Amino acid sequence: MSEGAKLPLFQQYQLQFSGHIRNPDAVAKPEGVSAKRMRVYRALVFDNLDATLGACFPVCKRIVGKRLWRQLIRGFLVHHQARSPLFRQIPEEFLVFLETLPGIVGSPQLPPFFSSLAHYEWVELAVSAAETPELPAIVDPAGDLLHDRPLLAGALMLLTYDYPVQQISPRFQPQVPLATPVNLLVFRDAAEEVRFVELNAVTARLLDLLQAQKLTGLQALEQIASELNHPQPLAIIDFGSQVLADLKAQGVILGAQRTTA
Repeated sequence: MSEGAKLPLFQQYQLQFSGHIRNPDAVAKPEGVSAKRMRVYRALVFDNLDATLGACFPVCKRIVGKRLWRQLIRGFLVHHQARSPLFRQIPEEFLVFLETLPGIVGSPQLPPFFSSLAHYEWVELAVSAAETPELPAIVDPAGDLLHDRPLLAGALMLLTYDYPVQQISPRFQPQVPLATPVNLLVFRDAAEEVRFVELNAVTARLLDLLQAQKLTGLQALEQIASELNHPQPLAIIDFGSQVLADLKAQGVILGAQRTTA
């Protein structure tokens, strides 16, 4: 006797109903439900999923084309077990599905950059929806970014990719990873707009230190100079102070938390 047969009849019905919607080629519709009605249910679920994922991953959709895109959505419905019941987290669940895709028999062959591109497209949604804490009372918008602690925008992500995801399009599809990964900053500015900025390695490391540790701008720059074993640490500090000012002008840095009373 199968596990499903041990369940109450209404639960057996629910499993068959949902199973047919997810995978109509493998699971028959429940008895007593018209084929026309089931077509409506299948179309509603599939088309809503298509609309949600297509809105979040427009470049991915254009690259693979309509037929393969619909195959991916069907595969997502059939094979993925979502961890969250929240509709707004479906795009993140799709990212998890893409990571497991190579292990699924009969799965389509996707471009090597596809998962990275999908993550890059999802980030805009994640940052736009991220909750931000209130600014601490001790933050000075015009504070000293070197000697006090720079405070970063509340909705901010630092990312590193092996492909130039910000440039990928149907006309540009790189097949090999970059020799040097690209560093990207994604943040939500004061006007609630999500902005993308490409960073050099030093600026990326500076923001990483400021995000992860409670350092002053000077402490972070001194650590970078030490990591680089730079013969002229003051040059790094001078360069870094200009970077801090530029990040402040862009809205990445909101101000400085005073370290002294």
